[in-house]
Amino acid sequence: MRFVVLFLVSSCCLPSFAAAKLPATLLPLVHQLYADQGREFTIQQTQEQLLENQFLLSQAKRFNPDILKRQSNVGFSTQYHIDKFLTDALIDWFPALENVKKQAFPLTINSAQMKSLLGKYPADGLYQAEQLLKWQQVKLTHVSLLSLEQVMLSQSMQNRFKLHQGDAALLSAIVDQHLYQQAVFKAALPFLNQQALSLEQLQQVVAGELLRPSMLAYLGVKEEMHGATSEYVEALRAEIPNQAIATYYSKHKSRFRYIKKVSASAAKFTASQDAEQFRAYAQAHSWQQAVHKFAPALVWQSEPKPLTRKSKPKWETQLAFSNKQDQITPSIRTPDGQWLILISTAAVYDYYDTQSETVRYQALRALTQRFAKAKFEQQYQAWKKANNGMVL
Repeated sequence: MRFVVLFLVSSCCLPSFAAAKLPATLLPLVHQLYADQGREFTIQQTQEQLLENQFLLSQAKRFNPDILKRQSNVGFSTQYHIDKFLTDALIDWFPALENVKKQAFPLTINSAQMKSLLGKYPADGLYQAEQLLKWQQVKLTHVSLLSLEQVMLSQSMQNRFKLHQGDAALLSAIVDQHLYQQAVFKAALPFLNQQALSLEQLQQVVAGELLRPSMLAYLGVKEEMHGATSEYVEALRAEIPNQAIATYYSKHKSRFRYIKKVSASAAKFTASQDAEQFRAYAQAHSWQQAVHKFAPALVWQSEPKPLTRKSKPKWETQLAFSNKQDQITPSIRTPDGQWLILISTAAVYDYYDTQSETVRYQALRALTQRFAKAKFEQQYQAWKKANNGMVL
């Protein structure tokens, strides 16, 4: 029932007049950033994107909080990406920040001490609470409170592995970059004050922008790479009734047409030259005339034989089904080292049964995304109404 209600809401809803707002001075800055990235957004589109991003951020906190720390076990932390993105954005917005220069700060530990403190890289890539507590006490410079724990939790798997091996040059580069970013953030405060903006607001804006693709995939609005789906999407899929699948099948039956049978004939040769000669003659005259003239070894028989997908031999049958109708293939090297020429004719078409796995898979895939989009829109509009005021 909920599935039907959401579809009705999606098809009937009007534009929301909820007054969710963003700081007026923020829009020109982000609009400029989008333009620099080649994204041709209007101010209105920029505002809508930013509002959607904040909604997605709220959904992340509710359904997928782990993503707020790290999007991938092998990648950098989310905060690492936020700091990197925001540093570049601030310099783009306020060119005077280019005067902030990166400095080199001496480390409080050397390579041998790194190896001793970090030990061997864990096989599962995870750290124990005791380790993190120990590293928390290790301050890496005399000019900041940046700890070894903060660095280890922010880095990618590849960088952490190098740090375990005592790569002091890498640790120094990480520390210098972090302190440079903090210096940029501090120097940006007067410019942000003039815009009535805070660093925390911009960090939230950047977080929403960075997490947007992952959260749209998590919520099922966009498809995940490699066809993976989240628990959230699986729960939505479980709500789709069989009647919806049957209706989808009726509306899109042409998509479920397939070749049930195909007639084919194939000739095998030990030499590539003989196969090419046969093919050239068959194209110039006919398949039957070529068979009569060259008398090749035939896979089935001279007359095209009706095949099903279970026919033998399997490799040649698969080729017959994939080949275009009435087309002679080029000479193809077979698994047993011979050369094969094949022609497919007289395809017989049918439709997958509505209960087949093919129909269910394709229907559920399409319906889940439609359901997810409807639910997204419904919850997004409700969120805007609930946030009748500034959302940052």
